[in-house]
Amino acid sequence: MSSPLQSPLLEYLATHFPEKPHPQIKKLRSLTEGWENIIYAFDLVSGPWLRRRREKLILRIFPGNDAYEKSEREFIGMKQLFTVEYPVPKVLLLERGKSPFDEQPFIVMERIVGEKLWPVLSRSSEKRRQQLGYQFVTLLAQLHTLDWQLFVPAAERTTHSDPYTFVDQWLAMAHEFVDQFPTLAAFDPVLEWLQAQRDRVPCTQPAPIHYDFHPANAILRPNGEIIVIDWTQFQISDPRFDLAWTMLLMFGYEGPEVREFILNAYQELRGSQVEQLDFFEVASALKRLGSVMASITVGADQMGMRPDASAAMRRDFPMLRRVYDLMVDRCGVQVPEVAAMLRGD
Repeated sequence: MSSPLQSPLLEYLATHFPEKPHPQIKKLRSLTEGWENIIYAFDLVSGPWLRRRREKLILRIFPGNDAYEKSEREFIGMKQLFTVEYPVPKVLLLERGKSPFDEQPFIVMERIVGEKLWPVLSRSSEKRRQQLGYQFVTLLAQLHTLDWQLFVPAAERTTHSDPYTFVDQWLAMAHEFVDQFPTLAAFDPVLEWLQAQRDRVPCTQPAPIHYDFHPANAILRPNGEIIVIDWTQFQISDPRFDLAWTMLLMFGYEGPEVREFILNAYQELRGSQVEQLDFFEVASALKRLGSVMASITVGADQMGMRPDASAAMRRDFPMLRRVYDLMVDRCGVQVPEVAAMLRGD
């Protein structure tokens, strides 16, 4: 039985790929997982009948209130990353104005053949995990060494000259986010701590950041190459936000040893120590815990996520309790409401 998406998708592709005559869609199937996007894999078969060509593609649909901005951010970011030969899928189409899928924006892109890195790590030998882990961290460090000016229009580059631009932007967005949802007032003391630390975290070197860099957003190809996916949070910022987020997730899911491995490998690759990391770990914990609390209390769709994401978040409570403990350890601020939520009270 064909998917209800198949006919509108085929009609759209036939219109927007005039160079691909007689298109057919084969093997359309859902790959949706995680908290945010709706993802389908399919094969596009096209061309003259005696010389048919098959392409493996991804349809990535963006639900939620911020889908319009998020889809453009990912498309433009990935397009430029591909241009500078950073390992990402090639993006082909962005549709935001005339989507046949309940008017939800979407991207069509190359599908990478391979396996998500996280399960590969889980079943590999210790030596293999070390090798793949180092390769994974190398890609994070490589991202942070790209010339950020290639990703910013010339007219906007001067705004990044102030070393406090990115921390001030983050703090402003965090205040706006917390103020938006009454239940998040519980995080006010954490925000006050972060605000008080602002002057000690200037950014000396802006960089492109992924902001959700973890092994489930990396695909290991059969040839051993790792391709990085899911760029909805792509931006130019302080790379410590990126590093701290990755370390926080890996600490929550895999434990302190993996966190230390990532930090040590990253510092070795960059050739310097990462300073004032406690600020960025607390900021990452606030981002993670705040988004979960808001999603559970007001609905995941209000957070730009799939409506069923709240159930997945509840399954992550054991991981989130470790994140909460790390936050308290770094800043000394308790948030009783969060502790109660994670206990299931």
